[in-house]
Amino acid sequence: MSAKIVVVQMKDLVKRGIFIVLGIIIIAAIIIFLSSDRDKTSYIPGTYSSEIILQSSPVVIEVTVDEKSILDIAMLNLGETQEVFYPLFEPSFEALRGEILSSQSADIEITENAVTSSILLDAVKAALAEAKKEKSDTETTS
Repeated sequence: MSAKIVVVQMKDLVKRGIFIVLGIIIIAAIIIFLSSDRDKTSYIPGTYSSEIILQSSPVVIEVTVDEKSILDIAMLNLGETQEVFYPLFEPSFEALRGEILSSQSADIEITENAVTSSILLDAVKAALAEAKKEKSDTETTS
């Protein structure tokens, strides 16, 4: 009777071993998948722009990138009239610029001047999307 008990216990041990190995494989696959997502942030080096229309005049947001990072963000064509009517535009831009360059991501939380900052952030995201879009277009044609 003791031989049957040993056989039953061996079957349970084999089943547990298989489940443990499968669990380890699944966890390793998840870790590899998540770490490869971080490396996908790559751009085609260059300067990309997006426009914001203020007072019937365009204000251009330029984003300069290299392969892996955001190098600079600039605001062009902000006239005196626009500065008078939108006094929070430049301070909000400088705050966003600092946060984006330090974090190397446009996925930041807006804390001050929410409306103005979200307009500027959308323009930066549009320029970055263009840099990523061109990268994916060239990869599919290669």
